[in-house]
Amino acid sequence: MSEEKKQAILRTSVIMAILFVVAVFTVICGMILTLKTWNIFGEVVKIVTLSVIVFVFYAVFYVYLNYSSNSRSLESMSKNKLLAVAYTCITIGILLSCASGSYLSWFALPLAFVSLIVGILIRVRVGVMATVISGMSVLIISPVSELVQDGAAVIPIVLGCMTGMISGFVMAFLIRKRYSRFKMTWGALIVSLAMMPMSALITLLYTLDAGEVLRNAIFTAMGNMLAIAVITASLPLYERIFNVWTDFRLQELITLRQPLLKKLNEDAPGTFSHSMAVANLAENCAVAIGINPYMARVCGYFHDIGKSKNPKFFVENQKDGYNPHDELIPEVSVSMITRHTTAGYEMLRAAHMPEEICKAALEHHGDSAVSYFYMKVKSITEGEVDDKEFCYEGPCPTTKYSAIIMICDICEAMFRAKPPEDMESLEKAVDGVIKSRINEGQLDDCGLTMRDLKLIKQTICRAIPASMHKRIDYDKAKERR
Repeated sequence: MSEEKKQAILRTSVIMAILFVVAVFTVICGMILTLKTWNIFGEVVKIVTLSVIVFVFYAVFYVYLNYSSNSRSLESMSKNKLLAVAYTCITIGILLSCASGSYLSWFALPLAFVSLIVGILIRVRVGVMATVISGMSVLIISPVSELVQDGAAVIPIVLGCMTGMISGFVMAFLIRKRYSRFKMTWGALIVSLAMMPMSALITLLYTLDAGEVLRNAIFTAMGNMLAIAVITASLPLYERIFNVWTDFRLQELITLRQPLLKKLNEDAPGTFSHSMAVANLAENCAVAIGINPYMARVCGYFHDIGKSKNPKFFVENQKDGYNPHDELIPEVSVSMITRHTTAGYEMLRAAHMPEEICKAALEHHGDSAVSYFYMKVKSITEGEVDDKEFCYEGPCPTTKYSAIIMICDICEAMFRAKPPEDMESLEKAVDGVIKSRINEGQLDDCGLTMRDLKLIKQTICRAIPASMHKRIDYDKAKERR
């Protein structure tokens, strides 16, 4: 057996042991919350049995999470962080539901907490699966309590858990829409009220008592509102403790109050304007190929942040016709130009930015050549010129975001210098940019498919003309008057 397999088996064994301990802890706490009288010695068999059942649920979810984490959409989060986030959310959801069911009503289960917070922090479908695991665990733990000495009490517990899970599934659809925190909260409150008729209908399955029907409907709304309150309080803590970059947190980066952006705007206004344009293109491309548009926009904002170190060495920031490169030999000029990728990477890492953003700053030029100075040296040198001395250090893009920024960066700069004459020339130029990067091997490791590249090309060709539209010449309009 290879060393890698041994390490994998050992790691899985450790995780399973931890999950069993978590299952035992969850069962004990859940039973404490639901039992009216507690005798630890009399409940040992129940604890062991329930712990094994809940552990099986957790193990099934682990297999599912391990499978999902192989998807490129979850590659930004390590597996250990995925496990920590998911299982703490599930455990909190189970214990909250046990407490709420025992002291309020079994129709007041805040299972929507699990669906929303796991969906926001990880992924919607993982949140839905986590809700199922939480609901099944509550359903197993609660009927074992002394509440079910009267067998009829099982029915409200089962129907209450079912209502809680349905609420969680409905809430999951909210996350598919990209809202602000405020809109997400209000949307969840509206869903909570909308679930009241569903709860009333489910109650009618076991009783025709109008009072109980109304109570259960109200308790359902209360349970969902409790879930929203807990999410509002805990989400910022999860974001900070586990350093998870949700869409809400990414939105906070695209404001001029962000120190690095403020510095870029003040010290390198030309680069800042270019970055805004690249961000718009990148966001549109991200939407087209189905990746996070917020992350793409933020990558566009910060990809050239390293230029704020020496802004005057970049043409977009030069004024009054002064170019410092006129006083330098090409080799020094190239070193000043190429340094902005590593400088930006270091600045973003120091600011604890998401890894995708740091990589976009480092990788958006890959190991391509700074062609202007390379050609300049060739024109004044008779001997051979080592082209590696005139290239960026790389690496080539390793994420879709870095690759999109690479393509959008070139296209924006090229068309700003020379606007396209017509759509045909625009499409030909964009196609040339993409093909040249493919031929150079710049896009080999980024994960973009040919279909993705086709969609990116189409998106850029639609967006460029809109960003370079003509305006009325007001001076000429005045002369005509």
